[in-house]
Amino acid sequence: MNYAQILLIAAILVWTMVRRMAGQPVQSRRMVLIPIGVTIAGVAQLGSGHLPVADLLLLSLQAALSIGLGLARGASVQVFLRDGVAWCRYRWLTLGLWAATIGVRVVFAVVTGAFRSGGAASGLPSLLIGLGVGLLAEAAIVLVRVTSNELPMAPDGRAGRADRRQPIL
Repeated sequence: MNYAQILLIAAILVWTMVRRMAGQPVQSRRMVLIPIGVTIAGVAQLGSGHLPVADLLLLSLQAALSIGLGLARGASVQVFLRDGVAWCRYRWLTLGLWAATIGVRVVFAVVTGAFRSGGAASGLPSLLIGLGVGLLAEAAIVLVRVTSNELPMAPDGRAGRADRRQPIL
């Protein structure tokens, strides 16, 4: 993994955290498409070759940890009604859970790096897959909370912005 890739991933995380600390309308498409794209990018980085069983086990363990922490983050997100639609906002607890997520990832990288040199479980693919599935788990909990409380979601995409415009008389 090179420095440009690390900076790009860090920028995505910071951008996500800043936007969600400020609060944003809940849009199902936005909450799901980016994590799916990140996960697919991670899987694509694995290549089409055969992965050793050890790498598959380590990737599975990392994904499971990421999903668990993503579910916890999703439960910590504040969900509320604003301007007639559901909004979500990170709390300080959510940022603490992000710190724990990053800490677990660093510890995992150090431990796997000590036992293996390189491999899919210790590089960019595992980082992207872990980030993607963790964000998907977080989004799933937020979306379940919104729908179970019967809060209306903000419209997705350009059509949503057009729908909110008031006609000029």
